[in-house]
Amino acid sequence: MVSMVKILSANGSSKKRLEEVRKVFSTLIGNYAPDVLAIEEPLSFWTKQSRFLDVVINEIKCLAKKQRIKVYNFSPLAVRKTICGNDRATKKNVAELVSSIYPELKNRLNQDRRSKELYWGHMFDAVGLGVCYLKIRQKQNA
Repeated sequence: MVSMVKILSANGSSKKRLEEVRKVFSTLIGNYAPDVLAIEEPLSFWTKQSRFLDVVINEIKCLAKKQRIKVYNFSPLAVRKTICGNDRATKKNVAELVSSIYPELKNRLNQDRRSKELYWGHMFDAVGLGVCYLKIRQKQNA
């Protein structure tokens, strides 16, 4: 399983930012050749930024389908319930459980700098999505 966080620029026009999404996605596909993509559905709130996020997610789904990559969508509540057994679990609870599965991540639980904390928070979310997908797949195959 490969998991990574790529933080894209929030600057520039929507067109320029979508081009960056396409470029990053193509590079990742070229480097890792995945057959599955797990996406966490964004929480619904009506802002200009969240509408653009919907456009980005739809673009990524279209690009994945063109590459014959299966796309799985999970709500944040579904991820928490699948990983922690509780849909009211916090991001910290998910991170702690993920680090119990992958002990090499344990030292990243309590980062002291805000930007590193944000990055590693996203990383735990990404790994959590992968764990969620694997657990659901395991149940389906049982």
